[in-house]
Amino acid sequence: MLFKPEQGFRDYIEVAQGNVTASIAEPSPLLAGVERFCDFFQKDLLAGEQELTPTAAFLLMHSFMLYEASVATALTGHAVAIYPLLRTALESACYGYLMRSDTAVEALWLNRHKSDADMKAARKTFTSAVKEVAAAIDKKEPNTGKADLINLAYQGAIDWGAHPNPYSIHHHMEAPKDIGTHVQVNLTGLHPRGSLEYDRSLLACLDFGMLLGIVIAHSLSTISKDTVRKLQELNDMKEALLESEYPDTYAAMGPLKR
Repeated sequence: MLFKPEQGFRDYIEVAQGNVTASIAEPSPLLAGVERFCDFFQKDLLAGEQELTPTAAFLLMHSFMLYEASVATALTGHAVAIYPLLRTALESACYGYLMRSDTAVEALWLNRHKSDADMKAARKTFTSAVKEVAAAIDKKEPNTGKADLINLAYQGAIDWGAHPNPYSIHHHMEAPKDIGTHVQVNLTGLHPRGSLEYDRSLLACLDFGMLLGIVIAHSLSTISKDTVRKLQELNDMKEALLESEYPDTYAAMGPLKR
């Protein structure tokens, strides 16, 4: 195996910034959809008075900020790098759900680093947070499929890059090329704007935007009918967008598609 890096740090930054600048200047329908989710989180969902434990409130805000970081990373073209962020954003929202009105659960999280026993107690409570929250939402909204989508997206994030699994490597490799003394295989870090992997990452942001919206909505003490309506409209927008604008991309999305 002969390593032969061709571009340096400044090349990486220049290409990444070029992708971001071009996408912001002329947003694709996917990016426009993602921006609608971000506006919804800031102006409708995470707004106003709520009866939550302080830590739960911060975890829900942290989830949203990680979501924005995921979008910002997706715009650079570094598609695989968004999945650790999306996974952690979902976990943060689920942690907030578990402690939304339970100060005992909040204390377990806050005391995590005090001792080995506290660490074990926190792990026991939060390791399966996503599955537990998905199951709780399924009890409140049975037969909607939301729990399955949450679990599917969480596992999909792990498969596509939150862990160093095959998809996180193989989907970013170019076809082998015989160059005589070696067989050349390129591993792409930054994908160009408009490519399948670029669009796939924005699509993942759309999917996670909806799922984070569901988890956060269930975490709040009160939520207006208008906010619920807007969240449903965002989901309808997402589905219509995928069907009308990106049928081929949607068909190739793998484990994160419907």
